[in-house]
Amino acid sequence: MKALEIARVEFGNIVRSNKFLAIVAIFTLMLFSGLCKVTEPTPMVSIGATTPEVQGTEKLGLKVINSIGEYVLMFVPLVAIMLGFDAISSKVEKGIARTLLAQPVFRDHIIVGTFVAGLMSLIAGVVMPLALSLSLAVLLLRITPSLTDVALIITYIGVVAVFALAYYTLSVFFSTVMYNSVKSLVASILVWLFSSFMLPRLSSAIIRLVLGPPKYEQVQMGQMVLLKADPDYMKKFFELRSKILSLSLDHHFNMIQSQLLMGMGINDYTGLIVLIIFSLAVLIASFIVFVKREVR
Repeated sequence: MKALEIARVEFGNIVRSNKFLAIVAIFTLMLFSGLCKVTEPTPMVSIGATTPEVQGTEKLGLKVINSIGEYVLMFVPLVAIMLGFDAISSKVEKGIARTLLAQPVFRDHIIVGTFVAGLMSLIAGVVMPLALSLSLAVLLLRITPSLTDVALIITYIGVVAVFALAYYTLSVFFSTVMYNSVKSLVASILVWLFSSFMLPRLSSAIIRLVLGPPKYEQVQMGQMVLLKADPDYMKKFFELRSKILSLSLDHHFNMIQSQLLMGMGINDYTGLIVLIIFSLAVLIASFIVFVKREVR
């Protein structure tokens, strides 16, 4: 019960803070600017669609995901990091943890209460902007989403929440280990930059060192001679690239998002399972570190 009381107080402090309000406002505006693309007319209408509005209704869910996918990939990790980088360290820096421990409150109460409050604020900080921006987009389109669209968007929001959880737990781990908000923020940002930007580019250089330069063969097409990459080389290239990128949280989210964009639902749950297992493992590690480490 003490953990729940700490969570209640902590959640109230978070959602009333200027930081949280600013995060929600900025994230909502960015998502809404992306969703404005949904209002653009479709250049081609498939045979059988009686009107463009019908065509838009059928593909609303896919158009929404396609429009905000890049914004979600860019800003959701930042939202999660901003909510988690000082979750524990701020309590140590301000002496709150030491004051609480002087009361009949155990360490596990503090860490569990902080986790619960953080997860609730994370859901609010990610799901609320998504729901609000989606509602605004639907109003602009003046259409009623189909049940398929609603199911697809709800599934996507759930996947985004899991993706955000992975980055949140990572930032909380740094906050717990370092007991310093600035260092925790820097470490979290560096991991995000490496995962999102550096690793995809480094992967090509690493593969070239392993496989050597690409091999090409000449293909005659009429009067033109084209260079075609060796199929075996390209197969090995993409296999190695997939293994290297599996170290990135963004890669696993992209795998799920790509499946949803194909309109076939989630067929391969590997990426989702990896994100969930990663989040649980990091949360447990943070719990163990905080419970066993001395608070000064």
